[in-house]
Amino acid sequence: MNHLNEQNTSKAKKPKRYWIRKFIKEIKRVKWPNSKTNVAAFIKILVFTLIITAFVFAVSFAFTHIWTSSGLS
Repeated sequence: MNHLNEQNTSKAKKPKRYWIRKFIKEIKRVKWPNSKTNVAAFIKILVFTLIITAFVFAVSFAFTHIWTSSGLS
């Protein structure tokens, strides 16, 4: 039992070496999307953002109109 505790503590104290090299190696393994996929994703995000912005603007405008027409302002 004591032997296992010694191994765990020695592993915990051991500094991590070469983490930059490991990080770069892992980044090279990633399958990055091509430019066509990036452009398609960008357009989808842009359209979604515009739709949400228009929705928030419409709701805000509607509540402002209701608030002012009710005479509360």
